[in-house]
Amino acid sequence: MNIPNLYTAQEVAEILHLSRGTIYCLVSRGEIDSVKFGRARRFTQQHINDYIHRDRQVVIDATQPMFRVG
Repeated sequence: MNIPNLYTAQEVAEILHLSRGTIYCLVSRGEIDSVKFGRARRFTQQHINDYIHRDRQVVIDATQPMFRVG
């Protein structure tokens, strides 16, 4: 039986260069999966990979002028 490595929210934050609070926000919005053991929340490498590779919505800042080529 292959047991996956489990990461804490702090470790995931360091891997993704985010804050620990941002990780918990992503969890609450359902943007990153995790498993819970009692009160402890843990993440597998697959959870991290899925978050990194999921489709992201492109946000356009309407306050900035559009740059046109040609």
